[in-house]
Amino acid sequence: MKTLKALFSALVAVIAMSGISATAQEFPNKPIRIIVPYSPGGGTDAVARMMAQRLTVTLGQSVVVENRPGASANIGSEFVARAPADGYTILVTAPNFTTSEALYDKLSWRFDDFIPVIHLVRYANVLVASPDSKMASVPEMVSRAKAAPGMMTYGSAGTGSNSHLAMELLKQRVGINPEHVPYKGSGPLKTDLLGNHLLLGVDGLGGMIELIKTGQVKALAVLATRRTPLWPDVPSLGDFGINDVDGNGWYGALLPAGTPAAVVTKLHSAFAAALAMPEMRERLTAMGVEPVGGSSESFRTYLLGERRKWSDVISTAKIKVN
Repeated sequence: MKTLKALFSALVAVIAMSGISATAQEFPNKPIRIIVPYSPGGGTDAVARMMAQRLTVTLGQSVVVENRPGASANIGSEFVARAPADGYTILVTAPNFTTSEALYDKLSWRFDDFIPVIHLVRYANVLVASPDSKMASVPEMVSRAKAAPGMMTYGSAGTGSNSHLAMELLKQRVGINPEHVPYKGSGPLKTDLLGNHLLLGVDGLGGMIELIKTGQVKALAVLATRRTPLWPDVPSLGDFGINDVDGNGWYGALLPAGTPAAVVTKLHSAFAAALAMPEMRERLTAMGVEPVGGSSESFRTYLLGERRKWSDVISTAKIKVN
């Protein structure tokens, strides 16, 4: 009897494995959706659409981008977390993915609802000074902030944004406390910087580079230990001896947990092939982001590190988003 049960269990296992193998071999046999949890026109959306164009060719099926913005990317993230784990619904997202659990008391999805596929790109956040601030370097900024506590302000694109948290990390590392002024996006932040209503601003380097090049704002540093190869003239925090702040942002692709490993591998290979194309790399660097790539496991390790880092920053700064 035990022998019959063992044989039956083995047969079930073989059938199940055959089904998974067949699914992977057939994949994809219908259109694929890339869900972007942000509005059209932003950086994440642009990168997702570049990838979709290439994946359509590589995989032989239509790959379309669908924007599902709202609640700081949580609406789109929840949608993918609840989607069938079959490879036909992909999330292409940004740093909100590693900060939402710490920022929101109630969240309808969790990190473990996803399988990381690939780290697509990274981008630098830059600390800039307003035209009349007369600040020319990070040490000068730190010195002024310590000399007059509570008198300095800085703006970001919003509470809980990657740029906001990057500056909070710097504040904690060097022991200063400029007051945060949250804006609803980068546009209003730039307007107030140029009007000298703010001393400092933090935003993605790609969106600030023209103001830096034309001298309308002063770039104090990218908020990372190394200069970005895209604009090496802008100093890094590491140039000033601050080697424990990594405020870079990222875009990456993830799938619902439970997606068959063979399907994850196939999609990873398709994304990696797209990132390796010289014309794709040129297009990405032109928009101010640096192609990354790497394995699915290395991306998971990176995301876990980001999750821990930002959770500590958020807890220490007592930041919450309602």
